[in-house]
Amino acid sequence: QDKVDWNFHINFSPLYFVFVVMVLMAISFNAEAEEIEEVVVVAQQVKSVKADPLKGNSFIRVLLPAHTWTAGGYGAFQGYNERGAQTVHTAVYKNGIPANLPGSAWYDFGTELATGQSIKIISGANSVVYGSGSIAGTILIKDIIEKGVTVSAGSQSSKYVSLAPSDWFQYTAMEVNQDSVRNDNTEKDLYTNRNAKFNFDVQDFTIAMDYTDYEYGYDNCWAEDFSQSNDCKQDGEKYNVAVNNEYFTIGRTHDKAHYFTGEYESYWNESSTDYLRVGDQTNLSEKLQVAYGVDASHEKYLTAGGDHNRDNYGAYLNINADFAMKYNFGFRVGNEDQNALRFGIEKGPFFLNVGTSYRRPTLYELHGDGWVDANPNLLPEEAVGYEIGFGVLSLFRYEFEQAIEYVPGFNTEVVVTPATYDEDGNLLTEAVTENVWTNATYDNTGAYETQGLRYAQTFGAFNIGLSVTDTDQARVPKYMSVLGWNESFGSHEFDITLRGQFNRIPGPYDGDDLEDLINLSFRYIKTFDNDVDLALSIDNVLDEQVEVLPGYDNRGRQIMLTVQKKW
Repeated sequence: QDKVDWNFHINFSPLYFVFVVMVLMAISFNAEAEEIEEVVVVAQQVKSVKADPLKGNSFIRVLLPAHTWTAGGYGAFQGYNERGAQTVHTAVYKNGIPANLPGSAWYDFGTELATGQSIKIISGANSVVYGSGSIAGTILIKDIIEKGVTVSAGSQSSKYVSLAPSDWFQYTAMEVNQDSVRNDNTEKDLYTNRNAKFNFDVQDFTIAMDYTDYEYGYDNCWAEDFSQSNDCKQDGEKYNVAVNNEYFTIGRTHDKAHYFTGEYESYWNESSTDYLRVGDQTNLSEKLQVAYGVDASHEKYLTAGGDHNRDNYGAYLNINADFAMKYNFGFRVGNEDQNALRFGIEKGPFFLNVGTSYRRPTLYELHGDGWVDANPNLLPEEAVGYEIGFGVLSLFRYEFEQAIEYVPGFNTEVVVTPATYDEDGNLLTEAVTENVWTNATYDNTGAYETQGLRYAQTFGAFNIGLSVTDTDQARVPKYMSVLGWNESFGSHEFDITLRGQFNRIPGPYDGDDLEDLINLSFRYIKTFDNDVDLALSIDNVLDEQVEVLPGYDNRGRQIMLTVQKKW
């Protein structure tokens, strides 16, 4: 975008006035409430970490311990696939606001310009607080602003700068002139991302604002006559505004995208979500805690084909009890059957989770865009999940009654004029045919199951993670592994990580097989006087060239040098 518009225009539908009244009541009757993101979590695996671009435990590594490469490089799709389920079954919240709905139902982890964030991963019964469809877990991302400046430069002509002159404001910018996202194209793709964050207190409220403006020169678009072109660009913008205190979250997320082939605008879409949540957590005793609340959202999806809107609202109750064993009960009741029931127990190293899930089709899946046909008859996805574990080892299984999957477009040869023959059967004129294009769509593909075994353990400076997943879902590796070493020697820190994905299941449009993914990364950090860090990172040390997905390769060896000054 050529300019940044700070006029947010938060226009709520009538149902929000009801919740605003409830907010005022909550403020009046409970000034001692606790932040709902900080509910006590039992009978599940939880990871909470501060993300720092200089440190080896960056938040991408924490969220995706066996992740190797993103197909297409910076700015490309990078969903979070947990336990073999589709990426849409992991809810992502940023500053208390849903980040992966209502459009394409994925969150772009790879382009988040975060010099500091708090990351928490929740699975099991507590995730009912964040929606009925988050059966594979919930990821909470909260901005942390530290005063200082960070500058990076490296391969692919990549440049990164972050400036935080105070503890309430931060500005970051990134520019990468990378190889084409397609392996059949030799052009360069320019990706830029500019981000501003505010975080300050107003009486009892903490106000967090996040604005992102990005542009991505993506090639291999299609013209109106479906001829291929390498002269394309995509631009868009996204912002969200959040007002958070112990019991009140309100905000909006907004996404716009325009796609061009040359000067022709191939298609466009725009989506937004107004979101509100009112909640409270009460300690009834040292052994009994209760969290409860209501939330609502108004989703809007606009394309050339029309303006689509819908409301989501629900109430949740989460109970943690500690009597002989630790118990966790999660209940959620919402409109359009968006209900969930989850239960967990924990005793020493033993834990067990059982839960149900219900996910409505997204507005994008229902209504498509210029290249994806609408399918208003899509059925929701319902599921039951189980997980049992002991210490570092766990078994899981999810049973989905219905899947919603993307079906690519295809050409069909149609006879326009049939061939003609004489009385003796000799050909007089040949048949005239033409190719008829059928747009892509989303469709229900029936039931599927995913099950597997996970192992994760730390031995001093070494950490190891192994998993085996049996699923019908495409592109999910059967075997995943991660082996890491992190050690500090005075002011020097070293981090080496080897990740692998093996026996990835090809989809119906992926050919016979998909290549295994192996990635070795190295990071060295030197600290000077406790306020200056110098870091050298090398990704894909072995310079492996792999087709991550058909048509999309990984990047070669990537080197980045970063300097950070804190004050």
